Amino acid sequence: MLKSALTVKRTLSTGEKVLVGKLVENSTQSFFQFDESYLSNHSTSLAPFNLKADTSLQVAPRGPHYGIHGVFGDSLPDGWGLYLMDRVFRKNDHNPKEVTALERLAYLGDRCMGALSYEPELDLLDELKQSIDIITLGRAAIEEFEGTESALLEHLMNTGGSGGARPKMNVTRLLNGQYSTLDDSPGTKLIVKLTSEKFDLKHSESLVEYCYMQMASNVGIEVPNFDLIDVGNGRFWLEQERFDCTEQDGRVHMISACGLLDAPFREPSLDYVDLVKATRIMCSVTESQKLIKRCMFNYLTVNQDDHSKNFSFLASDTDSWTLSPFYDIVYSPNPYKEHMTAFGGNGRTPKSALDQLAAQSGLSSKKAIMVMAEEIFETTRSFSHEAKHLGLSPNLIKEIDKDMLEKFKALSV
Repeated sequence: MLKSALTVKRTLSTGEKVLVGKLVENSTQSFFQFDESYLSNHSTSLAPFNLKADTSLQVAPRGPHYGIHGVFGDSLPDGWGLYLMDRVFRKNDHNPKEVTALERLAYLGDRCMGALSYEPELDLLDELKQSIDIITLGRAAIEEFEGTESALLEHLMNTGGSGGARPKMNVTRLLNGQYSTLDDSPGTKLIVKLTSEKFDLKHSESLVEYCYMQMASNVGIEVPNFDLIDVGNGRFWLEQERFDCTEQDGRVHMISACGLLDAPFREPSLDYVDLVKATRIMCSVTESQKLIKRCMFNYLTVNQDDHSKNFSFLASDTDSWTLSPFYDIVYSPNPYKEHMTAFGGNGRTPKSALDQLAAQSGLSSKKAIMVMAEEIFETTRSFSHEAKHLGLSPNLIKEIDKDMLEKFKALSV
């Protein structure tokens, strides 16, 4: 347990850091308090639905964010990053089960996703002075994920702070096209998504996700800039630019639907109808209609792992909110054939919820949503050709294409 307050700062898009407030904890709870100077320049909250924009001492809910407010819970990594963090704590003779969420934030310091950082930092790793080849590090991460402990723990932890249960690396692409694993390297900040035999799609996952990102872009859905990294032996990793980073070495404040709505992400907890409503209230009617298109894309492409961490919102320096680019979109059928985010209470199909979705987003009728669906479906007809060109197996291509066709037919009947 931290004996002193943790200072929360926000990095603006310009790179300037501003004081936000303080986090404290006792043996049972944690609390947050905005700094008065921050509120004088930012009249709205970092988390508009569950943090009041005033200087009162605000107690955090016990769940689902490890006993801290959701906006700060978003600063913590998920399965992969937490696993690496636990290894670091054990290496330094700390029982991970006794480490509080605030202590984890202190350990991360300014290495979090998004614009928030925490001081003073809890320093447990030696400073890394040399970059390491990303293919070497990525292979070490995969071995670690598959059960073989790596001697490159410090490098893995330094690059492994992004969300998700599966191994990823935060790296920088330098102006010369090379990659650096050091935090302070100048260039384009990237997330590199690795593959593993333990994935449902095994080493084909990056290729499928590449196709899905391309399809989403083709129907006008904003996605991060993305590409494939050839790692040899016919295997590829997906790289995508981080939308929380700016060219001025600044950051963009980000909050997930999980953090915004206190919605657990390891179990079904959201409904698209409610998410569209929240988007309309916090952002605009236009953004809520963009979300409906993403909803239909997830349904038609069988991306059923659409949990509450896979929807995020970005705030400008003046706290104007928009949807983040679309991410984590890949073929992911659920054994129960249900989406993590339901459609008006139905986990399998949005058909009965189209009127509700239209009403919540200001669309004239469900016909407008069906127009979106038809456009998306037409774009999915190119999947087989693109996937074959990338070298995906004929059986996997056939399976995915068959499932997408069935989804559209079920919606159209």
